[in-house]
Amino acid sequence: MTQVNTSLADPAARPSWWHYWGDGVPAEDQARVELPAPPPWRAFHGGPTQAPPPDHDDETERKLGQVGAEPRRRATAEECDLVNAALMLRHMVGQDECDATSLAFPGEIELPTAERLDGVRIGVALELTSDGIQAGVLEAFQSGLARAQELGAELQDVSLPHAPHALSAYYVLAPAECSSNLARFDGVRYGMRAPDADDLLEMYTRTRHDGFGAEVKRRIMLGTYALSSGYYDAYYGRAQRVRTKIAEDFRTAFASVDFIAAPTSPTVAFRLGEKTADPLSMYLSDYCTVPMSLAGVPAISIPCGLSEGLPVGLQLTGPAFSENRLLDAAHALEHALEFDARGAHV
Repeated sequence: MTQVNTSLADPAARPSWWHYWGDGVPAEDQARVELPAPPPWRAFHGGPTQAPPPDHDDETERKLGQVGAEPRRRATAEECDLVNAALMLRHMVGQDECDATSLAFPGEIELPTAERLDGVRIGVALELTSDGIQAGVLEAFQSGLARAQELGAELQDVSLPHAPHALSAYYVLAPAECSSNLARFDGVRYGMRAPDADDLLEMYTRTRHDGFGAEVKRRIMLGTYALSSGYYDAYYGRAQRVRTKIAEDFRTAFASVDFIAAPTSPTVAFRLGEKTADPLSMYLSDYCTVPMSLAGVPAISIPCGLSEGLPVGLQLTGPAFSENRLLDAAHALEHALEFDARGAHV
C-alpha cells in the first residue's frame, strides 16, 4: 500500500505534475489516505513501484515527490534510461505491412545488462571529430572515450570520407521526400480542412497554408524545387549517389570495428528561438547525426559530460540490426560515466 495525501485522492484536485511524479506528498498537506499500490508501468512516469526502504523517512518521501528534488540514490540497472529505451524499442520494432520502407527485426530486442566493454572495438570517426566541433564538446567526448577504454574497449581511428557531404545531401533528400509525402494533406482525405472555402483550389491553398508550419513549408518548397523538371538529376539524383557512398563508407568501417563513436552535436544546445531566423545555422546542428540516417544504420546518444553548463552527447553507431549489441555497449558506458545533470543550466 502506498500513502498519498487526501487532497490528491480526487483526480480533479491533482496538480499537473501528478502524472509525471506519482504519489508525492506536498509538505503543507499532512492528511493521508491509503490507496492501492500503483501498477508497474508507473515506473515510466517516475512514481514508486514498491514500498519505500526502512530508512525512507517522511521528509525524504516528500522530497522525492517534488519536481526538481535531488535524487536520493544512483539509479539501478532496472531504472536506467537505456533499459527504458530497450523496452520502448521492443514494442516499436517490426515490419508494418502498410509501410513499404519498414523491415522485420531478426530476433527480439533484449534488455541491456553489460557492465564492461572487453573486446569491443570502437572506431573514432575522424571526419566527425575535427573541424567545427566546439572545444568543450570535444573535451567531454574524449573523456567519454577514455572511460570506454577503462572498461576494456579498444579504440582506433576510422575514416568516413563522404560524411562531410552528408548534411548537404540530407537537406536535398529530406525536403524532396517531405514534398512528396505531404502532398496528400490537401484537405480532401487526410488531415485538417480549412472551412468556408469558395472553391476547390481555395480549399487546397488555405488548408496547406493554415495546416503547415514555417519549417514544413520551407522543406516542401525546397523539395518541390529539387524534384522539378530539369533539376532532378542535378540535385536529387546526385544526393542519392552521395547517400550510396556514405553507406559504403560505413560498411567499410564496420569491417574493422564494432561501433563508431562521434559527438552527437558539434555544439551544446542553443537558446530556444535563437536560430529561428537563421535556419542554415540551425541545420548545422545535425552535422554529426545525418550520416547515420542516410546510411540506414542504428545510433544511440548518451550524455557524457557538460560544456558551458550544458549536456554533451556521445553517439555510438553500429551496423544494421545491431541494436541489441549497441544497447549493451551504451548501457555499460552510461553507468561508467555516471552523468550528473545537477550541474547543468536549465
